[in-house]
Amino acid sequence: MDVNSGKSYHIKDSFFTLVNDPNLMANKEGNHYRPHFFLFADTKVDGIYWAVPQSTRVEKYKAIVCRKIERYGNCNTIVIGKFGGKENAFLIQNMFPITKDFVDHEHLIDGKSIRIHNELEKNVISKARQVLSMHRKGKILIFTDVDRIYEIMKNELKK
Repeated sequence: MDVNSGKSYHIKDSFFTLVNDPNLMANKEGNHYRPHFFLFADTKVDGIYWAVPQSTRVEKYKAIVCRKIERYGNCNTIVIGKFGGKENAFLIQNMFPITKDFVDHEHLIDGKSIRIHNELEKNVISKARQVLSMHRKGKILIFTDVDRIYEIMKNELKK
């Protein structure tokens, strides 16, 4: 499957089985592919992408954003923006690395491919890279064990 930055995808169950991380958001809640994930390319390893979960539970995440801004002065772990005409929360705090082999299919709305707006895409990627940079410096802002999953994905690319 081809993966294009700016689009949203669903992840195969085999990924969740392989990485076995209890902090990953559950796949296929209620017999549906949920959540779907905004993907963008890694800057270090060709073939690795970063998957940012999207949620329509926007009010819940707006409250979290407000609390983080009150406490820290900003929030770079959650971005709220429109996708497919509806507000979505882009959960950078729950992102993880993946390869295209674990992408099941593109998320479609009414059978149509939907692309995230360019400005929102830039904002999500910029904040995600900030969070990754902070992670590399020892600040824990991501719930998943991204270092372990990154190594697993690098090994998968070698196969």
